[in-house]
Amino acid sequence: MAKILCSTPRPIPADIRDVTITDAFFAPFIDKIRTVTTPDVFRKFLADGAVENYERVARGEHGGHAGPPWYHGLICEVIRGVSDLLAVRYDPALDKQLDGIIDAIRRAQGEDGWLHPYVTLERPHQLWGLNGGNARWQHETYDAGCLIEAGVHHYRATGKTSLLACSVKCANYLADRIGAPPKWNIVCEHSLAESALLSLEALFDEHPALADELGAERGEYLRLAKFFIDNKGNNENRHQFPAFLQEYAQDHRPAREQREAVGHAVRATLFYTGIAEAAALSDDEGLERTARAIWKDIAETKLHINGSVGAHRDDERFGQQYELPNNAYLETCAGVGLLFFAAAMFRLTGDASVWDTAESTIVNLLPAAVSEDGVHYTYENPLESRGGRERWSWHGCPCCPPMLLKAAGELPSYLFARGDGRIWMNLYIDADARLGDASVSLRSAGDGKILTVETPRETSVAIRIPDWAHDFTLSLPHTVERGYAVVKVPAGRTEIGIRYTAKPVKIEAYPWVDADRGRVAVKCGPVLYCCEKAVEKWEDLDPVLAADPPVQNPDGTLTVKTEEGDALTLIEYRRWNNRGPLPMRIWFRQAGWRGDPCDLTGWEGRLYREWSAEN
Repeated sequence: MAKILCSTPRPIPADIRDVTITDAFFAPFIDKIRTVTTPDVFRKFLADGAVENYERVARGEHGGHAGPPWYHGLICEVIRGVSDLLAVRYDPALDKQLDGIIDAIRRAQGEDGWLHPYVTLERPHQLWGLNGGNARWQHETYDAGCLIEAGVHHYRATGKTSLLACSVKCANYLADRIGAPPKWNIVCEHSLAESALLSLEALFDEHPALADELGAERGEYLRLAKFFIDNKGNNENRHQFPAFLQEYAQDHRPAREQREAVGHAVRATLFYTGIAEAAALSDDEGLERTARAIWKDIAETKLHINGSVGAHRDDERFGQQYELPNNAYLETCAGVGLLFFAAAMFRLTGDASVWDTAESTIVNLLPAAVSEDGVHYTYENPLESRGGRERWSWHGCPCCPPMLLKAAGELPSYLFARGDGRIWMNLYIDADARLGDASVSLRSAGDGKILTVETPRETSVAIRIPDWAHDFTLSLPHTVERGYAVVKVPAGRTEIGIRYTAKPVKIEAYPWVDADRGRVAVKCGPVLYCCEKAVEKWEDLDPVLAADPPVQNPDGTLTVKTEEGDALTLIEYRRWNNRGPLPMRIWFRQAGWRGDPCDLTGWEGRLYREWSAEN
């Protein structure tokens, strides 16, 4: 067994069924996703013909595929996200709707386990992009991965094996054909299958009798996931076209040699998620080193302040280190992929710093990705707009709403974790949770939170110390480990007072970020703010701010003063673009800014920090 780098017990995330979010912001947000966004997404996919694709395949038709090749994957992603929402709050009508779609999938699946409506209907002789096809466009492994993970989540939510049986047949098809010679040399053109296969393996580790019932090839799913990972960069005798997917699909060198986030940001974050999950599941030191290095590269050099990644529109890709333009592409899917990577890194490392990074994605990007009415969406999430941007009701590539559903469904599992006599509190989102035979409750209380723990035995409670918290203290003695304040609590009921100040502050970026040199953004705790208003010309939204600190207003807005003595009102970034296509800006010129690109004192391990005139 390879030596592992994590010296503390690996956390086990809370089961989403055992968490009830009560937070004043996130409880209604999740409810909106469940009751408004979910039926809207289903309605629009059905109107687009995405489910009819399965019916056409089942009837043996040719041609007539609706939408892009990855519609199959998107439908399965919706099923995954909705299954998680269903696990938390059962809805019989929604359950029945899923049953109908799953039945269409079952009838369309081939006897050998393969299912890909686009290839079957439009390019039956071009599987894997061969014979004049293009795997980069066709998305075979991505769609298969979406089906596999949907089956796992649907089973966990409902106990039904209807979709899981389809997942097993598909996974067996892949495992029987892909691998070292004489099997096919194939890698994921769009990653996701790696994580999906690992989730299937983990499910059957928990339920071996279920594996036998469904004819699962236990062990083969982990083997194939690691083959997909380890075969990146090996394009010899590829059984797909294009044979060499290059940086675009993280295929430029072996995974164990990769140390930098590159290429298509969605493909990348999902690939890195699979690496971290494989490292944890198989105690693989080499993959853990890769995951840690790439996470560090993103967190310290490539993360935009709104919690998203992917600087460039061309190939929807990462840029170079510190290349963080404010008109960046920042696809919603990439931000969600980063969140999945973060969750995997926490399970791998137990480090609080993972949530310091991912918290901005949760608090700022996810809510910004859907309108306040719940039925309009963003594809891009830039840090400035000169007007003209509006959320869309639907899109020719509606990949972001399914990813949003997946993130919203999985969110409860991020709040708390347990393992070997320890409870972790990761996020400052009010909630109640069961953690094995213990329970926790987090509530807002004036200048902080109260965490109530009930446990039948002495337990170690690790409370994340957020990087935005001023004057952080606990009501009980504690030590500090990996960014957590660790308290020993006795058996019974214990209340832990968490005190801190989350005041509005100005934030500056690392001195090598050219786009933001001489500028500041404004945050209050983890919440990012922007100015959104009609102006005669773009320059009118770029005043020089005075040195005065931001002031919080009773209505939740902030006010900053300009050098000319004017007041500028800022709103939460997550609420922007709900009043029409108005100009918007996050980064402002700051009077007295004295950053020196040659002076990196105090920047170790940071991409953003609080600004003051003394910096």
